[in-house]
Amino acid sequence: MNTLVEYLKKNPWRAVISAIVIGLAIKLVSTILSKISIDAVEPFWEMSFYIKNAIYKLYMLILSVTTILLVNKGNLNGYGFNRAQNIKYPIVTLKVIGITFASMIFGGILFMGILNNTFPTGNSTAFPEHRSIPEMILTVWIWSSLCEEVFVRGFFQGFIQQWKHLKFLKLSLPVILSGLAFGAMHLSLLKAGMGMWFVAFIVFNTTIIGLLAAYYREKTDSIIPAFWVHFIANVVGASPLIIKSIIGV
Repeated sequence: MNTLVEYLKKNPWRAVISAIVIGLAIKLVSTILSKISIDAVEPFWEMSFYIKNAIYKLYMLILSVTTILLVNKGNLNGYGFNRAQNIKYPIVTLKVIGITFASMIFGGILFMGILNNTFPTGNSTAFPEHRSIPEMILTVWIWSSLCEEVFVRGFFQGFIQQWKHLKFLKLSLPVILSGLAFGAMHLSLLKAGMGMWFVAFIVFNTTIIGLLAAYYREKTDSIIPAFWVHFIANVVGASPLIIKSIIGV
């Protein structure tokens, strides 16, 4: 196993393709296992979209950590499971808030405004409403952020991190691919019946946030700042729903 992993990592293209294939396998197996679990439990407990998603993310988390241990000689070193050094969280937080709002405004105008009206699809379905704010906080802000960061910034970015000297527009190959992979993950929302332009809007925003999270993961050699970036972006993204819930509109 270790010899095979070393061989795959010696070439950037082999490393990238291997990370993609393994990542897709993790997502596929997580989907299958979560469906089995949900089908077994749902006759006795009606679960929301967010609870079902949390179950899927649980399997993704377990498989991501297991895969890291398998490809990394039984330890998590080198895959972002370290304490972050030399990072100022207040400054990072302000940057994330500003970039997230700018991304939402630009993406909203482009995808939900211009393109949705120019090329209407007849389907503008967005995320279903949360049953409660605590459900949103636990399943999306915290749980999804944690599981997705372990998968994308832990396994995926960690597997190709040795090629960080390859850069484009001052961003390394691992950062760019990690950001793109994070955005592409959200294409699965199409299978959930959500509108094409809404999904495009989400993919655009998550790619931007993914690049930012990947940058701080590489800069600090830790997935903790990446989780924080993800968490804050989710809070900002949910702010319209929170305001709507508070004012009762």
